[in-house]
Amino acid sequence: MLYAIISNGAAIFCLIPFLFLGWKNMRKVRTWCVLGIYWLLTGLDNLAEIWVTSGSPGHHGGVVHQLSIGYSLVETPLVLLAFALARQGRIRKGLLILLLLFLTAETILIRLRGNASLLPIMGSGLGIIILYCLAGLLDYLKKMEHTRFENSMVFIYASLLFSYGSMFIIYIFTHFHFASKTGNAMDSFLLYYISLLLSAAITCAGLWSYGVRRPRPRPWSVSSGYSSSSS
Repeated sequence: MLYAIISNGAAIFCLIPFLFLGWKNMRKVRTWCVLGIYWLLTGLDNLAEIWVTSGSPGHHGGVVHQLSIGYSLVETPLVLLAFALARQGRIRKGLLILLLLFLTAETILIRLRGNASLLPIMGSGLGIIILYCLAGLLDYLKKMEHTRFENSMVFIYASLLFSYGSMFIIYIFTHFHFASKTGNAMDSFLLYYISLLLSAAITCAGLWSYGVRRPRPRPWSVSSGYSSSSS
């Protein structure tokens, strides 16, 4: 019962960041648009997975499985695109190059190994996102003055770091301890949905602070490295 409440609640809560795009000032920021789409797909994918595991998907189970594979392939590129749009200069260029390299590697691996390549793709994506979340948080801590966009982005970095950090632990536990029992597997899924719920909540807090809070005037400062068009 607790598992059903948390899993369904987490999946539904993932849809809320997309609803923030209803604010006009949120839709103007490309980073928020990409993040909204990312969370929308995350919520729909998890709702579909919950529906399948409930035991009544019928002949739609194969379709849901293929859609889940597609989500796994676009998940990391979407996050990298959001990070790139949030930055400017050499950092943005580096992220876009990394995005293209990741997409190229995905395509090659899928063509050579098929679905067997999903695990290394997902594992490498987790590592990349965790590293860039840490870099974003460290960059934020180095500065004394922050824009409203930067203050919101720190919530995004923290939420994704928490979510993907938890998933990375689950990834290692699941795929390097093959003899684990069903109870342990259920505990892993429960941990995943709890981390997903908290991550979505932190993301909503960051988007809320940008969409609702009025910007405060601040003294002129040197460019922060974040995209002025995004903030």
